[in-house]
Amino acid sequence: MAGIRCFFAVEVDDPTITRHIRKKQQDLQSSRAKLKLVEEKNLHFTLHFLGNVDEGRIPELIELLEEVEGDSFEVELVGLGCFRPQRPRVIWIACTLGADQLIHHQQFLGKQLRAHGFPSEKRKYSPHLTIARVRGGENRAQLMKLVDEHKNYDFGRFRVKAIKLKKSTLTPKGPIYEDLAVRELYEVE
Repeated sequence: MAGIRCFFAVEVDDPTITRHIRKKQQDLQSSRAKLKLVEEKNLHFTLHFLGNVDEGRIPELIELLEEVEGDSFEVELVGLGCFRPQRPRVIWIACTLGADQLIHHQQFLGKQLRAHGFPSEKRKYSPHLTIARVRGGENRAQLMKLVDEHKNYDFGRFRVKAIKLKKSTLTPKGPIYEDLAVRELYEVE
């Protein structure tokens, strides 16, 4: 089944934050490890990756997204990390402030997806912002040294104003993301 490859996400589009991220990505490249950096326009927190979904079910996913309610909220990004330091595959930035809200929305969407017969994530959700994928074991020690040196780096805060259903088209140059639907969160005074 081909379908439409899609996911629910919160985008990171604050220019100050993305500038800090770009600088750290460049620092990571100085390790000379084989990395595929996430492009600035593709930075996001994945809430649920759905994979290929039959095109006829997209309106159903849009309806599920419309059921999301809540206020906009602040997210603070602090520190680089990875899930398996011995064999890192993904380098990410941790989320401190705002993690509870991301988890809440992820769990809400998961419950709605299961109720509609969609598969949901099997792993426990851990909010993180992927900034690079490791493409091999070369210079791993240098890479992990840089990650460790930046484990407390403060990238700043941004306000999450929407949750999106995104379409992902894979290309040889990397994924291209498009909005399929946007659920605006309530503005907080």
